[in-house]
Amino acid sequence: MTLDGKTLVVTGVASGIGAATAALLQRHGATVIGVDRNVPAESAGTFVQGDLSTPEGVAAVADRVPEGISGLLNIAGVPGTAPWQTVLAVNVFGVRELTRLLLPKIADGGAVVNLASNVASGWAARQLEVSRFAQAADAQEAIAAVADDPEVTGNSYRFSKECVRWLTQVQASENLGRVRVNSVSPGPVQTPILEDFKKDHGRDKVEGAVALLGRAGRPEDIAEAIVFLLSPQAAWLNGTDLCVDGGLLAHRTVTAMATAAA
Repeated sequence: MTLDGKTLVVTGVASGIGAATAALLQRHGATVIGVDRNVPAESAGTFVQGDLSTPEGVAAVADRVPEGISGLLNIAGVPGTAPWQTVLAVNVFGVRELTRLLLPKIADGGAVVNLASNVASGWAARQLEVSRFAQAADAQEAIAAVADDPEVTGNSYRFSKECVRWLTQVQASENLGRVRVNSVSPGPVQTPILEDFKKDHGRDKVEGAVALLGRAGRPEDIAEAIVFLLSPQAAWLNGTDLCVDGGLLAHRTVTAMATAAA
């Protein structure tokens, strides 16, 4: 596969999955515009420092992106150990608003890939709540409105990624025939924030999952899936989530069914 002549915006480029994705894109010949709050040790292509937690920060990043890009990879995110308001601001509204601002700059036939998570696999059970929040006209009002909802504030990361799953479908539906929009849902990945996931989701649960699988995912595992979704081979994939977790979700689903049937 070659991405020669393609220019792609990658958020979260300073570390982890974002850094691995940017490096892989460059190996395939793409030009990368990397975005992060932190300055990467090694910059893959052009780097734009920016804060995706506020509308002003998102707009400032979007202003520095030229017309005619080939796609946007929304990889930046914060873990559930951060204040819940920040988790929702970045993981939901940062993704939504940057995509909204950059879609007109994406050439026909381009693609958007959003990073979701396998912890959001049950999103459809809360689809009404998720859709209302993710599509609220005013982000700050939406965040304030859930302040007394422990299901959201106590599970902000999961809820944020459920919103990403829904936003992926909305964005795909609104851009049929022009820009494809898909998401990727990793399981535990060996990144700088894996320790945060252990604190947020339970150390025994995360370490048990890694032991079951034989290893944690590598950033490169997820990067390969993301880049595949940009390829001609994925031309008929749109509004779809690609779960890249070594089979963890499948195992948990089968185990839960067997327990319920016992």
